[in-house]
Amino acid sequence: MKRVYYYVIGAVALLGVTIGATWIGAVNGEVRRNQAVSEATGNVYAQYSGRYEKMGAVIDAIQSADAMILNALQLITDARTAFAAALDAGIDGDPNGQAQIVESTITSLVVLLEDNPNSYQTTNLYAAAIAEFSASTNSVTFSITSYNSAVTAYNTHIHVFPNMLFLGSKTPFATWVVPTYSTTLPTFS
Repeated sequence: MKRVYYYVIGAVALLGVTIGATWIGAVNGEVRRNQAVSEATGNVYAQYSGRYEKMGAVIDAIQSADAMILNALQLITDARTAFAAALDAGIDGDPNGQAQIVESTITSLVVLLEDNPNSYQTTNLYAAAIAEFSASTNSVTFSITSYNSAVTAYNTHIHVFPNMLFLGSKTPFATWVVPTYSTTLPTFS
């Protein structure tokens, strides 16, 4: 009789240790997977933030280059107008002075474009914007895919047996939708 008593106590103790170990394993696994989801969420936000800042810098560079070139072209136009007016006025005008303004402005514009080919040529800026968009799209898509993998691991962990007995109150995460770029992209002026 005493022996049966020990067997029952041993079986209950073994069952308690098994349930306790399973419970601890389920909770620890949930914490690790929850942390992985949080980290993946931060990575997605960081990629979106970096994309926003880089594209903003490219747009600013294009607009700055456009403004600089438009200012130089306006100076050339004004100098040409003054040069034509000086020619019409004859000796009373200063055609040589106006010609110097036209030539120095054109020379300055050419030097500006030649010295800064990656910063001020609109074609290169446009190419840089498209390249940055493509690179950041790949980066964002990879981050979202990594996030979705972490979410799938978390949701699976809380829904499998026996974890669902201990983690049934946990809310599963929703996956992130990878954006499609088949729509018309925004433009800037």
